[in-house]
Formats: sequence, C-alpha cells, structure tokens
Amino acid sequence: SPTPDQMLAAAQAVDTGAGCLFIVKNYEGDVMNFEMAAEMSEGILQIVTNDDVAVENSSYTTGRRGVAGTLVVEKIVGAAAEHGLALAPLKALGDRVNTATRSMGVALTSCTVPAAGKPTFDIGDGEMEFGVGIHGEPGRRRDTLKSADAIAQEICAAILGDLGDRAKGPALLFVNGF
Repeated sequence: SPTPDQMLAAAQAVDTGAGCLFIVKNYEGDVMNFEMAAEMSEGILQIVTNDDVAVENSSYTTGRRGVAGTLVVEKIVGAAAEHGLALAPLKALGDRVNTATRSMGVALTSCTVPAAGKPTFDIGDGEMEFGVGIHGEPGRRRDTLKSADAIAQEICAAILGDLGDRAKGPALLFVNGF
C-alpha cells in the first residue's frame, strides 16, 4: 500500500475544503498507514470495511477482511458526497452501509499481478477456493468445481447465516468478476 506521506499528499490534492474520507479495506498494513495519514492532518476521517464472512481472522487482518463489499460502500458514500453531504454524515453513512454489508469470494483461478509476473496462488484444474481474499489469501476451503447454483447456495447460506435476524427484508445483490 502507499506510504502515509503519499496518502496525505493525495488527500490534500483532492480536498476542496470539506475534508477527505478514506475508505480502507481491513488489512493491517493498510489500516495502519491510512490511520497515520489521517493523524497527520485535520479533516480526514476513515471507514474500515470488513464485509467478508469467509474468515474471522487471517494472517493479514484482525477481524474480517474488507473485500468486494468495499465497492458498495464507495458507491453509496460517493453518490452522497456528490449530492453535498458533509464529511461527518458521510462517515456515519459509510459505517452504516459497512455494518449491513456482507460478502464472500470464490476463485476458480488465480490472478497474476503484473509486477509479480506469476499467479498469486496455485489452484488445480477442477478446483475452486471458497472465501478467497483479494490478495489470494486462503478462504474457508478448497473444493472440486461446483455448479453455479451450488456456489450461490453456499455463499447465500454463509451471508444470511451471518446476518441472522437482520437478513429479513430487502437486500442488494452485487455480483462482480474481481
């Protein structure tokens, strides 16, 4: 992740006088660097996303990871900012959206980061990883390929089980191809 000085410079470059809101995925190094940057200037607040139901703790995080649900927080908070909502209410909105957001990733293949030039993890033909992290961290388990229906059923069961009583009512379903 960028250094705190780089983050601060970016925040200062885009701040129009209303302040800046960092939306940070819950990975320890990212959280630490963004917190340091926020402490270096007035008018910077942050939201730490933690939507992943796949694992509670990993070698990269304390608590849940921030993954695809971060995009939902960014889109909703960004739209509210475009409509003129002030910094503190934007943070409150983002925190509420984050609290209500759950996700779980599934990988059929690994990605290759151009700078690394090789896949971030190995996965065999006919295998899939339930709950993989955005950096290729292991998830809940590796299994043989399943049908789309079986995958959707497992993901929905994990998310709805985690939400408990809060799962009653309307929901936003977001499917992406990260």
